[in-house]
Amino acid sequence: MKPNDTKQQLEIQALHFFAEHDFDRSSLNDIAKALGVTKGAIYHYFKGKDDLFESAMNRLLDEMEKWFFHALPRDLPFKLLLENLFTMDVALAELAESSQLGHAVTEYKNTMYLVLAALKKFPNLRTKIDEIYSGFRRILVSVMNTAIEKGEIREDTDTEAVAFEITAFYEGALLLGAFSERKDYEVLGPRVCRAIWKGIAAEPRSRTKGDNV
Repeated sequence: MKPNDTKQQLEIQALHFFAEHDFDRSSLNDIAKALGVTKGAIYHYFKGKDDLFESAMNRLLDEMEKWFFHALPRDLPFKLLLENLFTMDVALAELAESSQLGHAVTEYKNTMYLVLAALKKFPNLRTKIDEIYSGFRRILVSVMNTAIEKGEIREDTDTEAVAFEITAFYEGALLLGAFSERKDYEVLGPRVCRAIWKGIAAEPRSRTKGDNV
């Protein structure tokens, strides 16, 4: 295994550990034991526990950013893209598989705990999170503008407002999943999706005499 691969594996394993154990109460010995490595192996790649956690969180955010952009293909009909975005469990399962992050992202309470703990410890990560969400919204706006040009959605669609609404759903779903055992988003997600689509879908083009039957 190449050095960079080893570091990445340590970051991924650390995310799994921190998703289930309190960061402040965990010693480097606890972490090394759980990861199946020596403290020396951790110090070879990281300055200490804080550096490992920050690096692991950057790994998580990088993978989330990749998934966000992958989830917005420009060649997909916008209605289908919208439906995919509101299927949270499927979306996070894809992220978990492609990134090897596993339950660190598929369990919403784990993801939210990691983010909140990291922001408390490393306020500078807030800028990165803001950039990811801003980038996601920008791409959504661009994709919707293309959908307008294709006649898929209405010309008067406020694309920035719709992009914000979709992003807010993700944030809200993570919060609800973190603090409640109920999974209302599984039922409400598709309903929210249908409501958004109903508000932006272009009217079917009426046939004229020149159209083929």
